[in-house]
Amino acid sequence: MEIFLMYDSMFSTFANMLPISVVNANFLALAVAFGVWLVLFILQGFGLWKMAKNRGFKNKILAFVPFANYLFIGKLAGETRIFGQKLKRMGLFMMLAQIVSTLFSAFLIFTFSYLLVVEGIPLDNEGVMYWGGSGFSAFAENFYGYGSMFFALFILVYKILIFMLSIALYKKYAPKGHVWLSLLSIFVPEARYIIIFCLRRKKAIDYEAYLRARQEEIVREYQKRYGGQYGSPFGGPFGGNPYNNPYGNGTPYGENPTQETKKPEDPFDEFNHGEGQGEKKDGDDDFFNN
Repeated sequence: MEIFLMYDSMFSTFANMLPISVVNANFLALAVAFGVWLVLFILQGFGLWKMAKNRGFKNKILAFVPFANYLFIGKLAGETRIFGQKLKRMGLFMMLAQIVSTLFSAFLIFTFSYLLVVEGIPLDNEGVMYWGGSGFSAFAENFYGYGSMFFALFILVYKILIFMLSIALYKKYAPKGHVWLSLLSIFVPEARYIIIFCLRRKKAIDYEAYLRARQEEIVREYQKRYGGQYGSPFGGPFGGNPYNNPYGNGTPYGENPTQETKKPEDPFDEFNHGEGQGEKKDGDDDFFNN
């Protein structure tokens, strides 16, 4: 899959920029794409081999075997979740998808190369290439045309599977950046090989335990930062009555709630007390009592 994607982009670049024929640009792009993929594949193999060694896995040589290395990646990643469902054999599914995509892309490259050699430079009809040949050339042209459209859909499914597998793997080896690393692996397929190589010395972790530890760390930091300042039993500025608010515990601002509070003097007290009369009680209303 990755070879085809690199080949497709390189062919357009070489054909437009280099002073060579279209046929030569096609085979040069194929050779360069395969060479780049081989280097990246070897780097990924060393990364997978080191990860497997750290975890005591057997058959580490599978890290360097095409297609079978996805079984290794799936084993290293562990269970994969898709829409809440656990999948234990995501590595197997990826291996099958890789086999199918490789065979299909190989046929696309073969038919395109054949048409270039036999039929020559394709014509352009509003962005769609066509040769207008007959016999086997017509069959090859139809296969390449319809196959390219089908392959675009297959690439989408393939990238979704790669994203799910990458999420599961990076959660164990790079939990802080597993999302953006997975997205990078989708939009830049070559990056996945390099990321795995760079993570080879990391130790696998339990992601659920990592989340719990992170939550506890955040709570401790929050309590340390706000607990003493606000005096809240909940460690934050919004718990209890941190500001001695008279609406929260009946204590005026700045007074100690444990001390007895002196009742403020009433400036109209002399009018509320008559001779032979007691203190006017709260709630009395002269308008209704008269």
